[in-house]
Amino acid sequence: MIEWRETMLYPPNEPKVVLHHVTEVVEDETKGLRLCRIPEKLRLTLNEFAQRNAQSAAGSEIRFRMTGERVEIGLWWKPHLETPITTMASLVVGGLQAEIFYLHVGYNRIVINKVELRPELNMILPQYAYDRELYRLVLPYQGKVYLASVEGEVEPPYSMKIPNKGYLAYGSSITHGASAWSPTGTYAFRLAQLLGSDLRNFGLAGGAKLEPQMADYLMELEGWEIATVELGINVVYDWTAEEFREAVDIFLARLAAGLGDRKLFVIDMFWFAMDASGDPKADQFREIVQQAVCKRNHPGIIGIPGRDLLDPDNQTVDLVHPSQAGMEQIAQRLYAAITTHL
Repeated sequence: MIEWRETMLYPPNEPKVVLHHVTEVVEDETKGLRLCRIPEKLRLTLNEFAQRNAQSAAGSEIRFRMTGERVEIGLWWKPHLETPITTMASLVVGGLQAEIFYLHVGYNRIVINKVELRPELNMILPQYAYDRELYRLVLPYQGKVYLASVEGEVEPPYSMKIPNKGYLAYGSSITHGASAWSPTGTYAFRLAQLLGSDLRNFGLAGGAKLEPQMADYLMELEGWEIATVELGINVVYDWTAEEFREAVDIFLARLAAGLGDRKLFVIDMFWFAMDASGDPKADQFREIVQQAVCKRNHPGIIGIPGRDLLDPDNQTVDLVHPSQAGMEQIAQRLYAAITTHL
């Protein structure tokens, strides 16, 4: 089994920060260390879209304790597509948003000043799962992120409170975070907050194509109690119903084999363009997912209809990706559905 509580530190000789949801790093002489959320050996076995987008830092964080007044973090950011684009990283202190940093293509110097924690925070922070003085720089969910430097008086948060339970997410660009306003606005991040869990996000934009080796890897990870898998949207336009049925059966079989006493919530497709046009293939694919869940008859595998989680008016204009309001709606409704089984 692969240990959930990874202890990847930076820099390794005199650690200053902990890298959360970073499984490996790949060194670049110019940019620094590319932060990887799945092993490179696994990434290179996946489909083309997954190989590209698994390089994103979705759900990854740089965590530390401030021992001085200021820290400067050097990040290189490189989008996957060669278009002029900006993105953002979010600073969360404890469980509360503190600051947004806009990143441009290339090198970015992020300056974080120590936050004065008001005494009134004690009125609300006891409900949060994270230590109130834990600094969490939540990295962009799109593009490659390279860590170039950490300068300042900080230290790894060795003894600070973090959740003792984990939430794992797998799915398409919707899970990955496409269309969310910030990396803290994805439904996966918000659901983790609601659950009081530490997030590991394995969303693969365009690449959630149900590879068995990905299912095996997810089940090998230790330290999580709840997982969601979102299935269908990345293949509904290209696969036949029979191809999808076979892939779902194999994928769920591999998940069930390693699930143990943990809970797995299987989500079929959210409302999208095919529903608007009346194409019956959408409901056919949804039925395949829910039939596979029923056939598996596993006490820890629960099906959740995707259309119950997102209203059509909370879509974006592409009729695939949720708006920011849609991300929040998915998180809230998923939380309600999941907690009935806990």
